[in-house]
Amino acid sequence: MQTEYIKSNELFADKGFESLYQFCKKPILVADQLRNPENAGALIRLADNIGAAEMLFIGDSTAMRMIRLKRAAASSFGNIPWSFVSDDAIIQHIPAGYTKIGIETTRDALNLFTTELPDNVVFFAGNEGKGMRDELISQMDYCVYIPVPGPTRSLNVTHAVAVVVFEWLRQKMLKFNVK
Repeated sequence: MQTEYIKSNELFADKGFESLYQFCKKPILVADQLRNPENAGALIRLADNIGAAEMLFIGDSTAMRMIRLKRAAASSFGNIPWSFVSDDAIIQHIPAGYTKIGIETTRDALNLFTTELPDNVVFFAGNEGKGMRDELISQMDYCVYIPVPGPTRSLNVTHAVAVVVFEWLRQKMLKFNVK
């Protein structure tokens, strides 16, 4: 038996994902001081996949190779709002009523898979080498960590954000009965 390939746009067209955002706000994703343009582009694509309101990068855009970022973002490059913002401006980009959650392994971090994530959320991720800066962590409502049972105890930033945002989506789909 051969299974027919179907484009994901067709597969998900009747799933009612749009209705999810009648019950909660679209998430916002923030990455702090990324160094790799491929990771930045992949996060833009991920933000587009999840239907995020926007993707924000804390840091200087001149440090990024835009050609590589655009290539990694693929068709998502122009689909969602994204921008580089300064440390001082980041909090101004967060609407009232959103919970700020860091994706980081802090002493007080909560296990992602045993934590009920809020409806209206901004997820923050640190850079590829050092993670989130302490001054940014101190501005979070709380942090979550992803249990990693294998010998390598860290994930690529894009993988970590993907795990977290799709866990958020799973929880919201169950809560709001979105099939």
